[in-house]
Amino acid sequence: MKKLLFLTYIIISFPFALFSQDQDSDFPKIFYRNEKTLGINLFTNGWGLGYRYGDRVNYFEKKLYEVDLSLIKHSKEVKSTSSFITSESIIFGKLNYAFDLRAGYGKQNEIYSKRSPGSVAVRSFYSFGPSVAILKPIYYKILYPLNDSVYGVREEKFNPDIHTSGDISGKASFFKGFDELKFIPGAYIKLGVNFEFSQSEFLIHAIEAGAMFTAYLKNLDIMAVDDNQQYFLVLFASYRFGKVTNAQELSPEYLKKQKRKIRLLKRNR
Repeated sequence: MKKLLFLTYIIISFPFALFSQDQDSDFPKIFYRNEKTLGINLFTNGWGLGYRYGDRVNYFEKKLYEVDLSLIKHSKEVKSTSSFITSESIIFGKLNYAFDLRAGYGKQNEIYSKRSPGSVAVRSFYSFGPSVAILKPIYYKILYPLNDSVYGVREEKFNPDIHTSGDISGKASFFKGFDELKFIPGAYIKLGVNFEFSQSEFLIHAIEAGAMFTAYLKNLDIMAVDDNQQYFLVLFASYRFGKVTNAQELSPEYLKKQKRKIRLLKRNR
């Protein structure tokens, strides 16, 4: 619920601050050129990191090429303490870590232009492309009695038919199970709004919010339950930072040409 309120606040509050800006300003400069950014993404079912390259078509449009990797969480994941012998935090019943690797293409459209480097630009965007879920099994340290007072430990994957919370003393190494990775193909589509607020002509700082739908060929077995999902519709919020490329094009002659092009585009829009 806190994530949803945060996303709602972003979407509602930013546009009100933008109506006072001069949207017919011909201050393009850095924003006509291409961009390279990294993103820290927060989803309603996990989090992730991403890279995006923005290739300008004209002042209002940009082609997007992006690669993202995120961790998918199940809605029934609840952290608890392992057995009485240790106090390690575990998620009882979790079978696999689920990672989502996406590569997409999209477009971004300018809605409100920046009046100055310190003001805010608003852009809508979409992207889509292939996605692959990567499932890595989790191994636990399982206690088993050697005699009435002595216990041994062996590393096993969770089995809901035989294991209880009292049997688990903790998790094995994260790297155990990498030879058992499973790959499940899918596809995604993402829609959102970008608020770019950098005060520098050479840097990018932006907040994004929107929704993403991902579909896989079969359910992702994250938990030992019957409601593992195949389709995911989530909300997201992102912080993006990066730089503007093609800095050599900032000559006075180049800027004059671009300003003339932008005035013409705005008249014909």
